[in-house]
Amino acid sequence: MSFLTIEYSSQEAHRAIQEANARMEQVEVLLSNLLALRHPEDDKFIIPFDDVIVSLETAVKQLRI
Repeated sequence: MSFLTIEYSSQEAHRAIQEANARMEQVEVLLSNLLALRHPEDDKFIIPFDDVIVSLETAVKQLRI
């Protein structure tokens, strides 16, 4: 897992870095969970397609914040 390591001089900057690290970790977990839901034999997921799309959109949104 990658984390931001930036020297900071204020509580506000420290909080922003912690929030960014938490978002990156959430996205990593979300994407890892999606990969775990692959069908073992076919090129498909074992959850509804719409759920995959919503999960991917959520991950992209978290990365853009």
